[in-house]
Amino acid sequence: MPLGTVAKCMAVYDEPFWRAQDLSGQATSDTGPVKLTFDNSPPDGSPGVLLGFLEGERARQAGRLAPDERRRVVLDCFARLFGERARNPRHYVERLWAEEEFSRGCYGCHLPTGAWTSYGEALRAPIGPLHWAGAEVAEVWSGYMDGAVRSGESAAREVLSAL
Repeated sequence: MPLGTVAKCMAVYDEPFWRAQDLSGQATSDTGPVKLTFDNSPPDGSPGVLLGFLEGERARQAGRLAPDERRRVVLDCFARLFGERARNPRHYVERLWAEEEFSRGCYGCHLPTGAWTSYGEALRAPIGPLHWAGAEVAEVWSGYMDGAVRSGESAAREVLSAL
C-alpha cells in the first residue's frame, strides 16, 4: 500500500491579517500548486498561521525545487488568495512527507485496483501473536486518525481476548 505524496507548508505572521478582510483563511483553488489552505492559527490568533497542502504530482514537482524556490511558489499561492501581505511571513516551515524517514509519505495509503477486493480480508487478520492496527486497516474512517484510534482499540480488544 504506497503512501500518497503531500507537502505541508506553514507561513507564520504576527497576526491572522486575513481575518480583518473577513476571510476565513480556508480556501480551495483549481490553480496550484497549493490547492488547499487553512487558518492554522491558535485560538487566540497569535501568531497567524496559514497552512497549505501540495498533493500528488504537485508535491512531487515541488519536492524537486530548491527550498527557496519552493517557498516562493507557496507564498505566491498564499498572496493570490489572501493578498500581498501573505508574501512576507516572519517564519516559514514545511514538511515534505515523502522525505520522512519512516513513512515516506502521507496522508494515507492507497491500494491499486483489485487489491482491496482480492486481499482486503488479509489486511486485518492476525498472524500468530501479531495483531495489526492502523489507519489503513480501520473498519471505519480508514485512512484517518479517527480510524487509527478505532483500529488500535479493536486490536487491543482482540489481544486481550486472546490472552
